[in-house]
Amino acid sequence: MTFLHDHGEPYAHRLRDLAIATVAALAVFGGLVSIAHTIQTASAGAVRSEMAAPKTDRAASALPAECRGQSWGNWSADCATALSGNRAMRQVQFTTVETRQPAANTSVLERIPSSS
Repeated sequence: MTFLHDHGEPYAHRLRDLAIATVAALAVFGGLVSIAHTIQTASAGAVRSEMAAPKTDRAASALPAECRGQSWGNWSADCATALSGNRAMRQVQFTTVETRQPAANTSVLERIPSSS
């Protein structure tokens, strides 16, 4: 890029050309800084993920033997008794009922005891 023109006006557009060159240089510098920051962040994230402990199933080890193999909330009476320690416990099941109100664009969920 030359800063002199052949039109007889050697300094007429010099300030404009310097401004364009400065903006271009700042754009290149900003791009390089952005790439360096991305590389640094990615390498730091890789180090942190290696140090994380593996996930395990903590709930399975805390359950009594009577509850093994049962899904959460669908426990047998023996399992519920073992969990609470209460021998006079009765088992209650619930059914979820949905009531829709299209005018208000809402739905209400209610849990009612099932008669078994």
